[in-house]
Order: sequence, then structure tokens, then C-alpha cells
Amino acid sequence: MILSAYAVVGLVTLLVFGLALLLIAFRHPGAEQLETPAAWKPYHFGYPVYALIFLSFDMEMIFMYPWAVVFADLGLTAFLDMFVFLAILAGGIVYAWTMGGLEWE
Repeated sequence: MILSAYAVVGLVTLLVFGLALLLIAFRHPGAEQLETPAAWKPYHFGYPVYALIFLSFDMEMIFMYPWAVVFADLGLTAFLDMFVFLAILAGGIVYAWTMGGLEWE
């Protein structure tokens, strides 16, 4: 029964990534780029990168504390659930790292 629940989660994940790839493939290549006004050019706003870093580090700790309390009672299922959760968050950290969000200016 648990395996079928993971199969549904895996299928939905594959569907989401597939749709995201389709959106990237079919986006309009001639989209107009907005110019930044000269007064704002010295400032670098990386809100999406900082949001990813916040989610990756802060939310990870919020969910790991209760998990650590009940880990011994749940066993392998709890370990696998946390492994998947940390893998998703690690993907967010790697993505933020590649965007330059972890570099000092």
C-alpha cells in the first residue's frame, strides 16, 4: 500500500517535470527583454535565489526536528521519507549555487 502511494507521487513528479520541460521548449524565443533603468543597474536583486536558499536551509530544520523525535518509532519508512525530502532540498541548493546565490559580492 505504501509502495502504491510512492508510485503516485513519482508519477506526479514526472508529470510536473515533463510539463516544465514542455513549457521551456515551447516558450516564445522572441520575447521582449525589459531594460533596467540606469539608476537601478548597480543593484542586483536576486529574490528567487534567496527564496530558494531560505527554503532549503530554514524549512529543512523545521521539518527535521519533529522527524528526529519519532524516527525510532517509524524506522525505515521515516528514513526513506526524509531522504527524499533532503534530496529535493539539495536540488534547490545546487540550483541556487549554480545561479550564484551562494557567492559574496
